[in-house]
Amino acid sequence: MNFTVINYEELDSTNSEAWRLIDRLEVASQTAIIAKRQTKGRGQRGKQWQSDLGGLFMSVILQPNLAASQANQITLWSAWGIAKALNETGVNVKLKWLNDLLIDRRKLGGILTETRIEAGKILYAVVGIGINWTNQVPESAIALGELPTTLSSMDELIEVVLAGIELGQSRSEHEGMVGILAEYLQMLDRQKVSQTVDGWELQGEIIDIRPTGELVVRWEGNSQNAIYQPQNFSVGYQ
Repeated sequence: MNFTVINYEELDSTNSEAWRLIDRLEVASQTAIIAKRQTKGRGQRGKQWQSDLGGLFMSVILQPNLAASQANQITLWSAWGIAKALNETGVNVKLKWLNDLLIDRRKLGGILTETRIEAGKILYAVVGIGINWTNQVPESAIALGELPTTLSSMDELIEVVLAGIELGQSRSEHEGMVGILAEYLQMLDRQKVSQTVDGWELQGEIIDIRPTGELVVRWEGNSQNAIYQPQNFSVGYQ
């Protein structure tokens, strides 16, 4: 593996620690920060990420050669790469746009990407990854350790996840996003979506994901496709 791994017993947040280390110039790109427990783990849209013992809580520091407008690519290829790598262990991981990993329509994990921008370019990216392993989870979630898989330890899970990140980054850099996005669409848990607007339930289909991370939906009864930014749309399934 091409990552330096730093382990902690407990942190407030692995993403926060990654930024602290960057600010102190104590780490380089391709560094993974791992904690056995987080006290202030965070997810998308400011939500708290439950971080009990037994889960994988990791943040990877990267310096991708990307414009600020392409920041969502990092989440897309990270989710795709991790799902692809996990599926090699005998499970069937699906994706929920933009950043969720699912098994049997239950949440296995998620990704939170934070960036630092300078002159329109991404100077640093911190990719936060949370995956349920042997930790207790609610009914809406699932833990990988409960399932038949070739993985037998947290260390093996870490290796697989880092291999997935490396795969996604390498393929995006050498081949671009077209192939990744085609596979990402195939790995979606469901392409039929619904949305309630002014008391009316709309039904539609995800038909594309743009390299900038935008979701393209064709709603029934509407001849024009609708385009949504990740921060402005939450996928609801039919």
